[in-house]
Amino acid sequence: MYEFLLDFCLINEFIGFTPTVLNQNTKTHRISDSSPRRLLEWAAVICNVLFTVLYLNSNEAAFAMGILGPLLLLILCWREKLYAEPVLQVVYMISAVVGWYNVQGGWELWHIATGTHVLLFVLSVSLAVVWGFVLQRYTSANFPKLDALVASWGMLATWLMMYQVHACWLYLIAVNVLSLFIYWKRRLYIAACMFLLYLVMAVDGYFALRWFDF
Repeated sequence: MYEFLLDFCLINEFIGFTPTVLNQNTKTHRISDSSPRRLLEWAAVICNVLFTVLYLNSNEAAFAMGILGPLLLLILCWREKLYAEPVLQVVYMISAVVGWYNVQGGWELWHIATGTHVLLFVLSVSLAVVWGFVLQRYTSANFPKLDALVASWGMLATWLMMYQVHACWLYLIAVNVLSLFIYWKRRLYIAACMFLLYLVMAVDGYFALRWFDF
């Protein structure tokens, strides 16, 4: 456990490392960390897109990508001061394990009652309101209210997804629209494009368009 924490800290130090150099006038300049940042974005994009594509095709390999992709996004979001998002990524990783376990008996579509949907919606919005208030008041988070709403709906959608509840795609459509806005405003353009693709996939999943079948 401690070795894992140490490895995590070393990775975080590497991607946030901005050494300094002195010019002839002894002024200090930071070396840009844009290259590690972009590499991290691309790796996260590839893993997370593969998860959704594999999930749409009922492939168990999706859950391996469902662990690695969120881990990379967790590191990226923490560096960008999106403090609710890392919690969401942890939930994604845990839910990927649960999802893998649930499909061992086959990929079976589940349905839940309308009243249950309403209850889950109200609870998730309530959580987002409280969470957003805490982030706005006690942290330097960017877009605290939207960040909290994305995290809350994202967690709900993910758990519904891991139990093969079809309505999960409706929440994912909303999450991807909001995430697209947040990441674009933070100039994380590669990740923003990922959420645009996710949005298309969510529409495909809900309406069973089969655009991503292989």
